[in-house]
Amino acid sequence: MQCNQRDLEVIVRRLLQSETHLSARARDEVLALGTGAVPALLRILDNEVLEGWAPVHAVRLLGEMRISAAIGPMLRALAETDPLDMLRDAILTSLPKIGDPVIEPALRAYAEADDRAFRVSVGSILARIGVLDDRIFAVLLEMLEISPSRAGDLARYGDDRALPYLSRAFDAYVLGDSDSPFANQDLREVHAAIEELGGKLTSRQLAKYRTACEPGERWRRQLDAAIESRTPDERPARPRPGRNEPCWCGSSKKYKRCHLDTDENTARSCEARV
Repeated sequence: MQCNQRDLEVIVRRLLQSETHLSARARDEVLALGTGAVPALLRILDNEVLEGWAPVHAVRLLGEMRISAAIGPMLRALAETDPLDMLRDAILTSLPKIGDPVIEPALRAYAEADDRAFRVSVGSILARIGVLDDRIFAVLLEMLEISPSRAGDLARYGDDRALPYLSRAFDAYVLGDSDSPFANQDLREVHAAIEELGGKLTSRQLAKYRTACEPGERWRRQLDAAIESRTPDERPARPRPGRNEPCWCGSSKKYKRCHLDTDENTARSCEARV
């Protein structure tokens, strides 16, 4: 659809004025213009100062529209953002939606980059595209070797050839000496990836995993005891995540494999008292 200069200016102005959430009206107007809106969206990403919510909204819209011309600008914006920047998260989720056309530019960007954080982000993007490619697999194995925290990308990629590599990463991991409930989180990530790909821990690995999880399990027992000691009216309300979402307690487990049963039992107990 053709888009005149006035339409483009309206798009840019509305995106610049938007806060955390883009209004349904503004989103629908942009999508209704189709490819005619692309120059305005790309112009936002060409801005030297990538601040505020406008670039985030532009990235999400470009990803939703699957605009191949946005791949280069998104990768450049990714290289310029801080790892904790909200724009980086938007790019990580939006670029994979464009699909196959992302693979070659992303692989080139990965090979040419020296910045580790950028390379890790590109690897995560490649893992989310949903295409099995030996070059992507090699990138993800390289990332795993650098840090076991990247195991989740291999699980997301979905190739069970990764299981021997994940098992070796599990064995090589040195348990930390900490009472923090988040101690040994990287090992938990490796275990979760092995499980997602259909693998199982050996008895020796299972013993190591239980040791690694003990600080977190101890913290959860204390938390559960503290919550149970309160009357139903005193207990804080907390949103229940979806069955396959991360558990609210901070473990790396899915909710269905962690606190789902406990929460349901607590809810039934409270209902019985009413």
